[in-house]
Amino acid sequence: MAKVVLVTGMQAAGKSTIAPLLAARMGPPAATLDGDVFYRGVVAGAEVMTPDPSAEAVRQLQLRYDASALVAQHYADAGFDFVCSDIVLGEHVERWFSRLHDVDPYLIVLVPAVESIVEREIGRGGANSYRDWGPSLEDGVRALQAGLDDIPRRGLWIDTTGQTAAETVDGIDLEKARW
Repeated sequence: MAKVVLVTGMQAAGKSTIAPLLAARMGPPAATLDGDVFYRGVVAGAEVMTPDPSAEAVRQLQLRYDASALVAQHYADAGFDFVCSDIVLGEHVERWFSRLHDVDPYLIVLVPAVESIVEREIGRGGANSYRDWGPSLEDGVRALQAGLDDIPRRGLWIDTTGQTAAETVDGIDLEKARW
């Protein structure tokens, strides 16, 4: 049975770097997808998530999550292990996994310290990812990070503060990440 892993956490937590490294360790055959592909896919009429999102922003977010779950299932049906990276929070995590069938599901939540996320975000050129979430970058990270509290306490939660991507992947025990 194919393994399907959801790697989630905050923006700048390392998801899109860790997911392909993990997939490469799992396979062959293995594939990966960054959910941002679907976020960037809406080229006209895109609505971003904010602390008080519009109905359309929520609809587009759910379309993004549903699309990545469908792709994960498609690859799993073809016998591939699959790793998806995306910011999936709260009840959306359970819904994401509920769309899968006949797979071994795993959840990895990356939870570096706020200071680590701020440093990474500044290294990327600024606070654009958190601009709608607080008066400062730190406040924005803390506000969005509250969404982690709504994820069921299942899977593997990793504080990646001070770790390289390779160190994080080396420390992943998939059995502990089982959904």
